[in-house]
Amino acid sequence: MSAPPVPETVIVVAARGWSGGAAAALRTLVERLVRAGVETAMVADAGEAARALIDDDGAVVLVDVEDAARGTLPIADAAARIAEVAALVPDAAPVAIAQRPSVPLVIACQRAGAVDFVDLGAETFEVTAEALAHAGLRRADTSAQRRAVDELRHMIEDMLKDLVRTERRSIDLEKQLAAKAGRGAELASDVDAERAPVVMVVEDDRDVADFLVDSLEDAGLTTFAFVTAEEAVANAERMSQRGAALDLVLVDIGLPGIDGLEVVRRMRRDRPGLAAFLITGYSDPTLTARAADLGVVGFVLKPFDDARLFVHRVRDEATAAMARTRDHGYLQRIKHRHERVLSQYRLLLAEIERERRTR
Repeated sequence: MSAPPVPETVIVVAARGWSGGAAAALRTLVERLVRAGVETAMVADAGEAARALIDDDGAVVLVDVEDAARGTLPIADAAARIAEVAALVPDAAPVAIAQRPSVPLVIACQRAGAVDFVDLGAETFEVTAEALAHAGLRRADTSAQRRAVDELRHMIEDMLKDLVRTERRSIDLEKQLAAKAGRGAELASDVDAERAPVVMVVEDDRDVADFLVDSLEDAGLTTFAFVTAEEAVANAERMSQRGAALDLVLVDIGLPGIDGLEVVRRMRRDRPGLAAFLITGYSDPTLTARAADLGVVGFVLKPFDDARLFVHRVRDEATAAMARTRDHGYLQRIKHRHERVLSQYRLLLAEIERERRTR
């Protein structure tokens, strides 16, 4: 059986620990590689080697650990040099080189990711060339496997995207057919492609609540109001159970009983991404910080000096929230319909990641 060909490119990470006969051995190796038609480059560190390796899947990297073999560098630092190359380019397949290395040094380098260790004080050029050839084959094989895995991942992701697009059209069609048949109430409205954004107002002042509802309805938003926090939270829970859409809640911070922030917290138990605006009559830095921690998207200050501006802000946020709500609804339904397919996809991705980490 013929020996594998020597790689076309060899990159030497030289630590400049060579002197005397050791330097002559390294120089002889480089000269013989050049005479054999191998392009050889000397670099100072793993970063330079990694940049060269990224552009050449067939190149082999030799990592000099002569300073550790001579006892001027801790073995752990030599292993770290190997590990750095392996970390920067996971399929690098580095080969460690030194003269007369100790057994602990060889073991440490191999544990750090070296695929072989060449003793330039004992090995012939032919043996060294064969070690480089095997390292090159291993690197090429690992690179090919990585590309194949990436292609498989992209293929699966494209398939899932097609599935999502198909299912979205199917869900929208079901909604339209149900509406024509008078069965719209049987289907959840969160994925209705034709619905308006849905806003819930929670305000204990009935006049203010009516004003907000009228203003938002005039702007094209589906809006309803509750004057107590308890009633609002209970209705939000029932809506969630029915799958009814709710995109944004506009809640007074100073409600009796349960305050506005607690209303938002409770509603988000079933709707983690529910957008929220707080109605307040004053500016309070402490309140602002608490609201920011909760993810409140904005404040509405009373009295409403510029109702047009506040309606515009709420409408824009509710519209954006509706898109997120609809996408979440689509994904939940697709997950329910195709749980087996998605489970297999997750298992496959996990297996792919394990394969990549172990190579």
